[in-house]
Amino acid sequence: MTTNWSLKVDRGRQTWEHSQEKKEATDVDIHLLRLKEPGTHCPEGCDLNRAKTPQQAIKKAFQYFSKVQTEDGHWAGDYGGPMFLLPGLVITCYVTGYQLPEPTQREIIRYLFNRQNPVDGGWGLHIEAHSDIFGTTLQYVSLRLLGVPADHPSAVKARTFLLQNGGATGIPSWGKFWLATLNAYDWNGLNPIPIEFWLLPYNLPIAPGRWWCHCRMVYLPMSYIYAKKTTGPLTDLVKDLRREIYCQEYEKINWSEQRNNISKLDMYYEHTSLLNVINGSLNVYEKVHSKWLRDKAIDYTFDHIRYEDEQTKYIDIGPVNKTINMLCVWDREGKSPAFYKHADRLKDYLWLSFDGMKMQGYNGSQLWDTAFTIQAFMESGIANQFQDCMKLANHYLDITQVPEDARDMKHYHRHYSKGAWPFSTVDHGWPISDCTAEGIKSALALRSLSFIDPISLDRIADGINVLLTLQNGDGGWASYENTRGPRWLEKFNPSEVFQNIMIDYSYVECSAACIQAMCSFRKHAPNHPRIKEINRSIARGVKFIKSIQRQDGSWLGSWGICFTYGTWFGVEGLVASGEPLTSPSIVKACKFLASKQRADGGWGESFKSNVTKEYVQHETSQVVNTGWALLSLMSAKYPDRECIERGIKFLMQRQYPNGDFPQESIIGVFNFNCMISYSNYKNIFPLWALSRYNQLYLKSKI
Repeated sequence: MTTNWSLKVDRGRQTWEHSQEKKEATDVDIHLLRLKEPGTHCPEGCDLNRAKTPQQAIKKAFQYFSKVQTEDGHWAGDYGGPMFLLPGLVITCYVTGYQLPEPTQREIIRYLFNRQNPVDGGWGLHIEAHSDIFGTTLQYVSLRLLGVPADHPSAVKARTFLLQNGGATGIPSWGKFWLATLNAYDWNGLNPIPIEFWLLPYNLPIAPGRWWCHCRMVYLPMSYIYAKKTTGPLTDLVKDLRREIYCQEYEKINWSEQRNNISKLDMYYEHTSLLNVINGSLNVYEKVHSKWLRDKAIDYTFDHIRYEDEQTKYIDIGPVNKTINMLCVWDREGKSPAFYKHADRLKDYLWLSFDGMKMQGYNGSQLWDTAFTIQAFMESGIANQFQDCMKLANHYLDITQVPEDARDMKHYHRHYSKGAWPFSTVDHGWPISDCTAEGIKSALALRSLSFIDPISLDRIADGINVLLTLQNGDGGWASYENTRGPRWLEKFNPSEVFQNIMIDYSYVECSAACIQAMCSFRKHAPNHPRIKEINRSIARGVKFIKSIQRQDGSWLGSWGICFTYGTWFGVEGLVASGEPLTSPSIVKACKFLASKQRADGGWGESFKSNVTKEYVQHETSQVVNTGWALLSLMSAKYPDRECIERGIKFLMQRQYPNGDFPQESIIGVFNFNCMISYSNYKNIFPLWALSRYNQLYLKSKI
């Protein structure tokens, strides 16, 4: 099996490299690119005989997944799904004159064609969403910038959908921003993005330093570009786009009337009355603003942009601010060395899969997926049979722990990071509560393997220190930082398509993961100097988890789909803390999960659960949802074994003969309305559930 594309890794960094001549594909390449029909690839040590027992299913799943581990120890996977990310990269490259390699452009075009809605010709917010103006406008513009002619059948179909639904004037605010930067939308058609906000002192509750870091780091460079009105050249192609995406002549559009014109297809979180009043005031201010103050704010924000670039080695916290930061550097310095450092890191976000090349929602989920994989492997009971694999996984944990705090933390609104683990790579480096917790749990679990050179307890204690500093006043944990601002800041949410973006909220997932990590740590270090603080922290965390449980026994998941995911964390956190299995919280959670089991024995939950915040059954059972539900029930030692065995049989039926599992519907989410892929979950959670079943009920050696 040969391929022109191959994945290269370096300390977690993932880049897809193209060769003019085809080369022999690795097991990793075959797995990730689906170069063979799913379930038919047979790496060394695997076979194509279907498992007949849970023990065989475990061995086959472990054997297969261990063979697609990368050479630096992590498991690579597709973290795509959102459709609004890639256009920012394409527009930034067009405006700055940076040329993507031809093979990359071809794969991007292939991806956009593959993800076009075959019925109406549009695109949505993510790959499974209904078509809307945000998705359709930006994908159409991207295709045109990449050289697809206006009369191409796919372009015609997309343009027809767009114009039949009001045209690009109804695009949400982030889309308005990108079109204005391209010179295909008038800056007067945006509500202001006031750069002067960045000069507000931190003790004010609305100061940007109190916002959720993803919100903060997106609106930071956005405010710079808005203040400078950075705009690309008016090329013939841009002139064509002005004619193609609007329902009336560009010159006749009343741009000020478009500021709050958001299509009903897109609107998820409407502007509050307070925000409308503020926007009206800011539009007046925009006409009379102080040039001295604006220039001061421009210098201040660029200093923060440069800090973010350097701290993350030009990866940046996520794909949106990555491309806008690159645009800011180009505006400020032209094609400077810093600009080319940015350009090189574009490759970290570009992911190739069977459907083409996309932009991921991060520079990958390397640490997160590897930590879960380690825990699943350890619970299988056969990790000692795969020493090379486990040593490599331990190596990746070791090299990915953040070694030091960021410099000048207070000035740049950063939290402690020494000892934390990030979501992806050490170069990215942003500390996250649940990633740190899963890193701690994995590092401690590996200590039971005699052949492992373990991460020291002192280093793990550094991670515990980070968790202790991250606990909020309500007893829970947020994602990256403490909850810094009041909840009413959400009234300022201007995004239209996302919810809960303004501050970092406490989540059941983050809280339960931190509780589990601290419970595991105190078993390994019962005499640690901070053990009393740890015990108090766990007790407060348990109280928080119980307080947010719904009446039906479920927990709302905010980072996975959805109640199945949140409830898995809730149950695991309570059980780890020592909560009695007869506790009403655990009993209700199990009753909820059991009530959602389907006729075929599996569980399947739709992404619409996140959108509506009410449980919505998927059309079919899903192996990942089933894995989460089974892990929860077995953690709680749910008395109805028949329910669990039906779920185990479903997983075994879904497993391919080679040990792999099918890729099914999208399984991750952020800000309730946008879904994201975690392609490794299909290999991790079914194996984990099968392993727990064997350990709990069968107790059979494999």
